[in-house]
Amino acid sequence: MRKLIVLTLSGLFLFSLTGCWNKAELIEYSFVQAVAIDLSNKGQVELTTLFYKPSGAGGMMKPNMPKSSFTIKTEGENVFDAIRDIALHLGRKAKWDHMRVILVSDEVVKKMNLGVVLDLFRRDHEPRPTNALLITKGRSEEFLHLKPYIEYTIGQQLHSADESAYTFTGKTLKATMLDTHIQMKSEAGIAKVPYLTIDKVHGNVPSVAGVALIEKGKLVEILPPKEINAFLMLNRKFKSSVITTSCKKNDNTMKETFEVFQENTNLQTSLKNSEVTVNVTTKLKGAVGELNCTTLRTEEEEQAFKERIIQQVKKELLTVIHHLQSSKLDAIGIGDKVFAKNPRLWFEWKENWGSHFADIRFNIHVEVSITNTGMSGGMPLAK
Repeated sequence: MRKLIVLTLSGLFLFSLTGCWNKAELIEYSFVQAVAIDLSNKGQVELTTLFYKPSGAGGMMKPNMPKSSFTIKTEGENVFDAIRDIALHLGRKAKWDHMRVILVSDEVVKKMNLGVVLDLFRRDHEPRPTNALLITKGRSEEFLHLKPYIEYTIGQQLHSADESAYTFTGKTLKATMLDTHIQMKSEAGIAKVPYLTIDKVHGNVPSVAGVALIEKGKLVEILPPKEINAFLMLNRKFKSSVITTSCKKNDNTMKETFEVFQENTNLQTSLKNSEVTVNVTTKLKGAVGELNCTTLRTEEEEQAFKERIIQQVKKELLTVIHHLQSSKLDAIGIGDKVFAKNPRLWFEWKENWGSHFADIRFNIHVEVSITNTGMSGGMPLAK
């Protein structure tokens, strides 16, 4: 009898839980895929929002199928003001929880604090903190008018391009709103954001390459793609890439490559007599990618090839370190390590930390391990 009463009450209770929590219908919303933030001629925030347009075709592509996305441009005194005006044109409420990427033009981040621009997206409950963030060269809205290669919308295309560029090329990094927020609140206070440009040389195509550095909310420096490999190593964000080296000194006509698929970099910071020294130890494991002038049949030949890779990696590490020191930008988190070791000293240095960072001595040590030479063995096909 007790069992029957419990089952009956449980069934009645379940009826009270059915239904949508806010009774909203899908036709009341339009789902945002991406948003581009620029400045208008009046100096106001100009928002270009990319919406996904369901086709109802069950995923099947048809020759005369309408576009799967569209954009609406609004303008306001701030981001929220511009977002509210979307309803004036769309007739639906914008839904932000499926957004893939946020684009912010370099002009915006030079004139406005990035924290001010992103505050609504970080504060509101709909946008996900894991949304990708990209800084664009020129007006960001232009990227939302490009046609995607393989994805249904350019928003998803840019999100995928950012991930693949970071994972496979080592020429940029991946940053979310949450990553940027944490970095801006760190002791060093430098945020790192992927840089998006239009590659006019290869046919006006979007290219995610390079890193934008943000200090005190403003864009202060762009690291070029060729420096990002070493930059990722120093930030312990490296995934995979290739190291290219010349066959002979002062001869750039012949190149060989080493594919890195495992990397570990350790930055050990020491404080002595108010001087900072950083010992960088980088260990790389990978395989030979291309051979054009080197044979790897003996232990001596393999060691010589390793040494060339080691010297190339050292050169790349020192190049990006000198770039950051000359710009007085601690984008590798040394300030956070100093704070952890000696908080009192850090608060004395924090105001002029850029100048202290520029005087740090870096000692570089690199180790390389070759796991295999590929299907062709240790002989170049050209020999």
